[in-house]
Amino acid sequence: MNEILIRKAKYDDIEQMADININDWKKVYKGIISQKILDNLNREERIQKWQQSFNFEKTIVAEQNGVVLGYCRYEDNVVHDENDIDSEIIAIYVDYERIGKGIGRKLVEHVIDIFKKQKKNKMVIWCLEENLNARKFYEKMGGKLIENQKYFEKDGEKYKEVGYVYTLK
Repeated sequence: MNEILIRKAKYDDIEQMADININDWKKVYKGIISQKILDNLNREERIQKWQQSFNFEKTIVAEQNGVVLGYCRYEDNVVHDENDIDSEIIAIYVDYERIGKGIGRKLVEHVIDIFKKQKKNKMVIWCLEENLNARKFYEKMGGKLIENQKYFEKDGEKYKEVGYVYTLK
């Protein structure tokens, strides 16, 4: 098996990233997010939206033999008042069939390396409170659950999120 390459996302990756995103939502969030929302996810709309406004500068992909296996979006200018948090992984998705193969770990570690080079202090990752598999992964990666909570809103429905903080120094 060829090595997994972590690199910056590019325009040509959008279709594969959209497929991963939508497929993961439908499988991972089943029973967590409204079925109506999951049923209405639209590949063409997602691709078109991303083609018009995607931030490639702060998105990386895991690729093997030209196939995108997962991706991660991050922000390095986040300012949170508490806990000295100054960076964030905004989204991380791995092809559902490849979850548990170390791809998510490689993506997170790559972003942590970027933040360390930028002398960032602490990074946060937010996930839906009911997404227990993601929560276990973030804890296994060394994230510490923080007291703060926030809500993700989609189509008029609110979903509670929890945050995991990673000390970078």
